[in-house]
Amino acid sequence: MSNEKIKFEKQRIKILKKSLKEIKNYGFNKKMLIKAAKDCNLSEGDLGRLFPEGLYELKELFFYEVDKEMIKLLNKTKTDNIRIRDKIYNGVITRLEIFQKNKDAIKHIFVSGTATPIESLKNLWNTADLIWRAAGDNSTDYNYYTKRLLLSWVYLSTILCWFNDKDKNFHETKLFCNRRIDEVLKFGKQSATIKGKISNLNISNKLITTIKELKSIKI
Repeated sequence: MSNEKIKFEKQRIKILKKSLKEIKNYGFNKKMLIKAAKDCNLSEGDLGRLFPEGLYELKELFFYEVDKEMIKLLNKTKTDNIRIRDKIYNGVITRLEIFQKNKDAIKHIFVSGTATPIESLKNLWNTADLIWRAAGDNSTDYNYYTKRLLLSWVYLSTILCWFNDKDKNFHETKLFCNRRIDEVLKFGKQSATIKGKISNLNISNKLITTIKELKSIKI
C-alpha cells in the first residue's frame, strides 16, 4: 500500500473515531460529520474527498471496522469443543461487546437505517454471514440462506433488547439472545420441512418490522 493510500485510510479512521464521539451531541447527520472533520483539522473539501458518499460511506466504514475487530476476537477464541449454537451466540455477544463502548452512537446509526430498510438488511445479512463462517459453516445449499436469514433476525432482535438493557454487562440481553437462538434452532431440526417452517415464520417480514421498530428507540 502506498504512503498516500495509508494516509488516506488513517484520515478516514480518524474522522470515524471523532464521529462516534460527536454523534451523541449532534445525531447521525451531515452537521455531525462536518464537526468531526473540523475536529480533525480537515475542511469540507477534505471531507468530500475522504467520504464522497457522505454518511452512507461513513456507516459502511464503521461496520467494516467492527467486522474486522469481531473476526479478530473470534479467531482468538478456542472453539474446538464448543457447540455450533454456542459459537453463534459468542459471535453475537462479541459484536455487542464491541458496540458497548459506543452504545449511544450505535443507537443513532441503527435508527438512521430505518429510512433505508434494504441497506439495513444487507448489513444484517453480512453480519450473519461472518458469524456463521467464523463458526465453521461451509454450507452452500438452501441451508446457507436460511441460516443467515434466521441469524439476521436473532441478531437484530437481540440488538433491540440490548438498546434497552441498562446493565453494562447486558445480562438480560445475553439471556434473551440464548432464548432466541434456541427458538430458531428447533426449526432446523427437520431439514425436509425447513422451507415450509421458514415460510411459516415470515422471517423476512419480521426483519422489516423489527427494523421499523428501531424508530421507537430513545436516543
